[in-house]
Amino acid sequence: MRNPHYLDIKIVHPASVPLVTMLCRIAGIRTIIDHMVAWNDCNSRISPGTLIESLTVCVVCGRRALWKVHQFWAEQDIKALYPETDLSLEQLNDDAYGRALDKLADIDMELLVSEVAFNMAVAHNLDIRTVHLDTTSKSVQGVFEGEAHRDFDITYGHSKDKRPDLKQFKLGIGIQQQGQVVMGQMLCGNKSDNKWNPEAVLTMKEFFDRKGFREVVFVSDCALVSSDALDKLSKRNIQFISRLPETFSLAQELKLMAWEQNQWEDIGVLSETNAADASSYKTFHTRHELNGKTYDFVVVHSSQLEAQKEKTVLKRMAKTKEQLNKQAAKLQRESFACEPDAVKAMQSFLNEANKQGFDAQGSIEVKTVASYKKKGRPKNNQEPEVTVSYHARCEIKDINPEYLKQKLYMEATFVLIAKLKNHRQWQARDILAEYKRQWAIEQKFRFIKSPVYLGPVFLQNKKRIHAMGYVFILALLIASYLEYRVRKSLKEQNRFLIWPKGYKNDRPSLMTIFEVLNLIKVLIVDGNRRCFPKDIDQQALELVRWAGFDPLDVYLKPLPMSIPA
Repeated sequence: MRNPHYLDIKIVHPASVPLVTMLCRIAGIRTIIDHMVAWNDCNSRISPGTLIESLTVCVVCGRRALWKVHQFWAEQDIKALYPETDLSLEQLNDDAYGRALDKLADIDMELLVSEVAFNMAVAHNLDIRTVHLDTTSKSVQGVFEGEAHRDFDITYGHSKDKRPDLKQFKLGIGIQQQGQVVMGQMLCGNKSDNKWNPEAVLTMKEFFDRKGFREVVFVSDCALVSSDALDKLSKRNIQFISRLPETFSLAQELKLMAWEQNQWEDIGVLSETNAADASSYKTFHTRHELNGKTYDFVVVHSSQLEAQKEKTVLKRMAKTKEQLNKQAAKLQRESFACEPDAVKAMQSFLNEANKQGFDAQGSIEVKTVASYKKKGRPKNNQEPEVTVSYHARCEIKDINPEYLKQKLYMEATFVLIAKLKNHRQWQARDILAEYKRQWAIEQKFRFIKSPVYLGPVFLQNKKRIHAMGYVFILALLIASYLEYRVRKSLKEQNRFLIWPKGYKNDRPSLMTIFEVLNLIKVLIVDGNRRCFPKDIDQQALELVRWAGFDPLDVYLKPLPMSIPA
């Protein structure tokens, strides 16, 4: 008999989970994995694709270690999230996820990421005009079992975490012009960026050609540019924008050319925020030959970079002056038998001081010394021997203003190299603006390297770590689209997130989005009727709408297991 003093009400805290699950269904993660992975649906109670999808949701929303995934799902409404399956909480355990990762590791995981990314781009009507690519490293602690898995290994390498004492692995990702992931790859800890960048470009070029995107422009830092890489890119007629390394003598030649010709185009500020301290740019555009091929080169001067470099340059010049003063003192102690030799040495030193940016002046000091051949008291009529020596006296003055100006200019400029088909479309401003969007990929790395997302790597098997890395990349892809959808709606509707004290935010970060969604709770009455509590935060529900979903559909009804493209 039912006790009238008790109600069958369960409170669940879905937060962002239904939204992220819906995005995973739009991306087709489960369907693509089940198609690519070798498994038998007759022998498996739950498909590998379902497990990897749920693990991706957990990484994005729960940010738990693998052994805590069961705890995460215990707080969720599994029946509503997976209505067409017999999925139970007991099946979502670390052993099941470990086996799913083993199966995932046996497929072409890079192709998996690309296919999922392509699905999302199509679903959101996004094209792929430019692709930015870069790598980052993740330091790890512990002992890792087994040999390298394919080309993936955890080993020592150049640490971008500034922990050369630890082993590491690397991640490489590519994003399109709106900042959405289009490729991802787990790399060996000592993989060189100079090798990976051209390899990744060639691989992506082949994939995009198959998908119909044949005019993609690839954007990367100077790791893309080497004589060998330029030759490979040229043979495939690949369009790219990059930074010319300072190791190429042409970089200094072009900087000097821009300085001497002084025909700059004032670009101004490119920052979207228009902050007071935003850098102002000017460019010098020319076409020049390198290794037998003609490229576009853009010499870029940055006002912010000049301000940053001024202190460094002055400090370096102070050290140079100190060294020159020591050399001047040493030269003064040196004696010359004739004046021409002293003048020659003095002039050589003054030229060197001028070359290093200092005004200097010098004079010849003549010293006469009388001495006797024998020791002791000389005889009354003995004449002393007179020795005349010449000494170069040099004094280092102030820094030459013109030299300092040119030095700061050289330090505050960099050279972009580009190979582009449509020169009318790609002016100097466009080339620079596209290159500066490289910051977006750094934002992605901050997400994927955050301790709450990547955290201490808790797997000891290299094969599973390899697979788990691709789950993190999928999580990054899904989270990026959630942020994109919310920001796009806010911009189109001219709306804001309202914070306490009336602060308006029209470009909320992922952290902000998750904080707001974390306010959503659902009541399950009598085991099957779902409703929102009366005091639910209305702005949280509005954010669900900004993400493109009806709160009633994604929180109070069973979710569809697949969503047609």
